[in-house]
Amino acid sequence: MQVDWETVVSYMMHHPRWFEDFTRRTPGSEHVGEYRAAMPGDWQLRRRGYWLIAEPPEVPLVGQGWKLHVSATSRNSAEVLRAALPVLRDAGVRFKFLMDPLAVREVNGKSYPRGSSGKFITVYPADEAEFHAVGEALTQELKDFDGPYLLSDRRFPGSRVVYYRYGGFTSYFRLRSSGIRELMIDAPDGSKVPDIRNPYWSVPDWARDPFGSETPVTADDTPGSTALAGGRYVVDSALLLSNRGGVYRGIDTETGADIVLREARPGVEVGPAGIDAVRLLRHEYDILTDLSDTGLFVRPIDFFTQWEHAYLVEEYVPGTPIGRLSITENPIYSLDPTPSRLTDYYSRFRGLWAQVAEAVAVCHERGIVLGDLSPTNIIVTPDDHVRIIDLESAFHEGVDQGAGLSTPGMVTRRALAARCGDRRTDYYALGGVILCCVLMCHQADVVEQDIPRQLFAEAAADLDLPAELVSLIGDLYAEDAPLPDAAVVRKRIEDLPFTTAWRRSPPLARPVTPEPVASARLHKRIEATMDSVADYLVNSADPHREDRLFPADLLVFETNPLSLAHGAYGSLYALHVLKGQIPDTFLGWTLQRSTAVAAMPPGLYYGTAGVAWAQSAMGYPELATTTLRGSSDHPLLLTEPGVLIGAAGHGMACLRLWRDTGLPEFLDRARAIGTSLGDRAVWDGGHAHWPSPDDEVPIGYGYGASGVAMFLLALHAATNDPATLDLGRAALDYDLSQGEYLSSGVLTFPAVAATEDSPTTMLRHYWDEGTAGILTTTLRYHEVTGEYRSWIDKLLPDVRRKYVAFPQLFHGASGIGNTLLDAYEFLGDPELLGDAERVAAAVLCNAVERPEGVVFPGEQTLRESADLATGSAGVALFLDRFRRTAPGARTNLNFVLDDLLVDRR
Repeated sequence: MQVDWETVVSYMMHHPRWFEDFTRRTPGSEHVGEYRAAMPGDWQLRRRGYWLIAEPPEVPLVGQGWKLHVSATSRNSAEVLRAALPVLRDAGVRFKFLMDPLAVREVNGKSYPRGSSGKFITVYPADEAEFHAVGEALTQELKDFDGPYLLSDRRFPGSRVVYYRYGGFTSYFRLRSSGIRELMIDAPDGSKVPDIRNPYWSVPDWARDPFGSETPVTADDTPGSTALAGGRYVVDSALLLSNRGGVYRGIDTETGADIVLREARPGVEVGPAGIDAVRLLRHEYDILTDLSDTGLFVRPIDFFTQWEHAYLVEEYVPGTPIGRLSITENPIYSLDPTPSRLTDYYSRFRGLWAQVAEAVAVCHERGIVLGDLSPTNIIVTPDDHVRIIDLESAFHEGVDQGAGLSTPGMVTRRALAARCGDRRTDYYALGGVILCCVLMCHQADVVEQDIPRQLFAEAAADLDLPAELVSLIGDLYAEDAPLPDAAVVRKRIEDLPFTTAWRRSPPLARPVTPEPVASARLHKRIEATMDSVADYLVNSADPHREDRLFPADLLVFETNPLSLAHGAYGSLYALHVLKGQIPDTFLGWTLQRSTAVAAMPPGLYYGTAGVAWAQSAMGYPELATTTLRGSSDHPLLLTEPGVLIGAAGHGMACLRLWRDTGLPEFLDRARAIGTSLGDRAVWDGGHAHWPSPDDEVPIGYGYGASGVAMFLLALHAATNDPATLDLGRAALDYDLSQGEYLSSGVLTFPAVAATEDSPTTMLRHYWDEGTAGILTTTLRYHEVTGEYRSWIDKLLPDVRRKYVAFPQLFHGASGIGNTLLDAYEFLGDPELLGDAERVAAAVLCNAVERPEGVVFPGEQTLRESADLATGSAGVALFLDRFRRTAPGARTNLNFVLDDLLVDRR
């Protein structure tokens, strides 16, 4: 599952090493002190997340209705609460408020979800009369305050900080197949419908605005407009929407020029100092004005305010961020590292780096520190000119203050601690930008500084990079070294000898077969790493916590604490694989948590099917039987088709339990799932696929037809039903038909089938989405049917890649390496083992030594993780296979049914 950046950021703020639930942060005293000073002792105060909920005695709960919201900033929240509390106390109304000013700053932040941002106090009136009475009283008491505009609400008449919307008062959740819960409310017919928090005014069909026609939606009620500044600027489209405000493409009607408008909403607080977004946008306009004559930065055109929002107007710069350009053009990713391609690529980028170095030098000459130079804010135009955008963190030294924000991997530890950039950080970031163009590994610097350096050293040897480039990046990345001379840096870039660097193909471009001595060294490293991974799993576990056992991806907090993907059972399964046993206290921790229908979905990687599989594999078949039986009638069982969260994955677990226990009930359930999938298949030219509930057609192993095909192949092996095999073939054929060729001729796959509305999607190489997962299934169809060999030959080139962004199993190097070991075992080609060893070497560059043992970076390489999907447990399933792999062996322990696929040819 993909998680939006806003959610990732919110879980990074509360622990330096791993993703942490914000509910564990202890609140400050400022808001609680105001509450205790004003409120009677018989009111109950309890905490839920960032909220403190105040409940008067003997007031019944109301499920839903018109609620009131009060907005505030972190600077005035205590005063707003002090003024509001007597109104709420005297009304005897239930309400909640954010626990401290730091929580207010986070909720008002630029990256907070727009539909929820700005809400400081929420009031739950018992009826419409109380809604009006309390709203009017709050409007009067808070008339001198200001706060951010709530995009989801309307303002209460006469107020700038009191708002209202219709929604739930109590938390009723509906479980989804992914394990994520969504809030629900009651429709008039008694059905449950989602309580959606849109970033704009919306109400259920049955609800009538309590002010009727007195508050029509007008331009003043709706931030933004298509015509701005008296009609001079006309907005064509939104490029980006965030809590801070939108970024829009438009036209300057006076000049006819294309422009970009950047919007700032007052009250939104940006950066560690919580600078008001409007003030910060004006500051950025001033910085850009000072640099407008250089030709290296986006040129500002205007700054104005309309309604309550501020707008910075900039020239439109056509082009691509240098980070994205490096991905699309880099021969290491297109799998075409020939001498001519490497020469062309690096010669081109040398000119771009020189321009970036010139931009840094120009800023420093004018007393300006950039503060946040990154691969995303350097635009490369079609004629290869550089324009730098987004200067919100830039500042004049000793004069003013920028946002204090930074990009992972592009900031020195000193500047990160000071929450402010400096000149040395700008050159560190220049080194990070150049490194990013060699290999996209800079972000892992957040977890461990040595990871980017280790990966770069590996890539430099694989590509035969010139020593001058290696030393340049090393010197720029030496954050404690003296400030480099700008002219020397530019000269070093200009003199990089790319036109003569490659006389023959570098090592990465040459096939490799395992060499005994080198393989032995690698396997020794793997052995030591696996022992230390097991140590980390044992030593980092915290049985005193309720929300998770092991450090894991943030989705452990959004889903459940037991799942294979992010919860305890994925890590315990890996520990069992590594050591053959697990601590009894860890199993006891899991058994205290519910696997009931209300607590977990029925799927394999996010639900009870995976729990049951792991329990059986660890030697507890009775537990597994009880667990899987408990989800036999789960209402979500057939709502999704795929392996990760859907019916196919549950069916595979049924076959596993049938195989382990001999109980026919599980084979019967697997048959029923196969029948259901057959009934629900959508046929297209002899191919079968299954749309998701949101009407997309997923491609790949995790969610798409090739994962369904894997289940159907195993079901055929158990039942000998030819119709099941035919359906599986049709499913696999559908995914195979969706492939697209890169410019280098390599076949790869989108995550979702293209449509007329969305003709292009991101191409993937991974196990959950992309080529590796599709190949995982194709290899097994070839084994059973003798078919698909030509397809295997087409798919293999895309997974014979050593370097990808993340080391993880689901969408990273370990998943690709696991598929290469599959291919080696099924096909016996030693070069495939060599490819897998190359991947293992790259993965090991990501190993991080901690006091607890060895761990790997998790999602986005931003925090440590011990889970299966993104962290050490999944990496271990790949690396541990080197102990047992051989042609004809079947050592894949990532929840496949190879023991069922005995010779069916």
